[in-house]
Amino acid sequence: MLVGWMSLLMAAAMAQDGMASMGDAAGAPDFYVIQGGDTLWDISTRFLGDAYVWPELWSVNEYITNPHWIYPGNRVYFRLGDALNPPSAGVNDNGTTADGYTPPARVERAAESACDFPPLYERSYEGVTLRAPGVLGDDDALEIRGDVYGAEVPGALIGQGSVVYLELSDTGDVECGSLLAVYRRQGRKVRGADGPVGHVYRVLGVAQVLRVDDDIVTAVVRDSYTEIARGDLVGAPIAVDLEVDVLAPHGDTEATVIARLTQEQRLASTGETVFLDRGTNDGVDVGTSLFLVERRDGLHPDAAEDARLPERVVGRVVIVRADPSVATGVVVDAARDVQVGQRLVTTPNAE
Repeated sequence: MLVGWMSLLMAAAMAQDGMASMGDAAGAPDFYVIQGGDTLWDISTRFLGDAYVWPELWSVNEYITNPHWIYPGNRVYFRLGDALNPPSAGVNDNGTTADGYTPPARVERAAESACDFPPLYERSYEGVTLRAPGVLGDDDALEIRGDVYGAEVPGALIGQGSVVYLELSDTGDVECGSLLAVYRRQGRKVRGADGPVGHVYRVLGVAQVLRVDDDIVTAVVRDSYTEIARGDLVGAPIAVDLEVDVLAPHGDTEATVIARLTQEQRLASTGETVFLDRGTNDGVDVGTSLFLVERRDGLHPDAAEDARLPERVVGRVVIVRADPSVATGVVVDAARDVQVGQRLVTTPNAE
C-alpha cells in the first residue's frame, strides 16, 4: 500500500518542475521542498490524489514533530524501502540526511513565528476533491421517501455489497438501476443566525435498485461510507466526493460553526465536515475559504475567548456546498479540534 502511493508521489513530483528532487545516486533520498502555505494535507491531495494519507506521509518524516507546523524551504523526505527496510524520512541519528541536509524546522519556526503571526493557510488550488458525507437540511430538501425495511444480512449492521429492502411511500419513478441514498438524522434541530435551519443528516451510502414490488424496493448497497442499519432513511442521492476550486481567503466575511458531522466530544478535525451560519446571501459560495480563529491562552484551551488577545489562526475551512443562509465546509487544516461555536473569518484581526 505505502509503496504504491509513494510511487505516485514520485511520478507527480517529477512532473512539477523545480518542486521536487529525485535521488540519482544509490541511497540518496527523494524529497519535496515545502512551499509557502503548504500543509501535509495539501501535499497528499496534490501528489497522491487522497488527502487522507497525510498521517502516513508524516509517519515517514520523523523530524516533523507537529504535522500542523511545516515550513517553506524544509523538505518532506521519503524513501520507499523494501521487504527488509521500512520506509523512512532519510534522517540519520545525527539529524542529517544521506545527502548532508539538516532539517531546519526548529530554527525556521522561531523566525516565522516572529515575522508572520498568525500562520496563514493562504494558498488556492484548482480541482481539489474533498469528501463531505453530511448535509444540513430537512426531509423535504433531501426528498426523504422511506426507510430501510430489512436486509439479507443476519447481523444488525449492513455494508457495501449487501442486498437491502426499502419501504418507500412512492415508487412511481423508481426503476431498476435507480440510485437512492441512505441517510441518518443526527441530534437536535440546528439553529442558524436567524433561527432553526434543519437537522444534520449523515450520508451512509448509496443503493442501486434491483427490483420494484409495490411499496418494497430491493436494492444493493453500491457505496458505503459507514455502516447502515434497519430504519435508516432513504432519499434522493447527493454527491459526497466534491471537486472544488479552492480560493485563498479574502474579504471581510465572518461566520460561526453551528454544527459538525462527527458527534464525539473530541475529534482529530482535519477532514471533518462542519456547517456554517452563512451562505450565498453573505458572499459564501463553493470554494470559499475561511480561517478558523480563536482568542485564548494556550493553558486554558477550553475557556471562553479573551477579547484582549489577537485572533490566532488554528485552521481553515473550505466550502463545498452553499445555500442562501447556511453552508457546508470541510476542515482542510487544523491545529486543534473544532467545536460548535468556533469562529471563522476571511481576514484575521481585521479590526
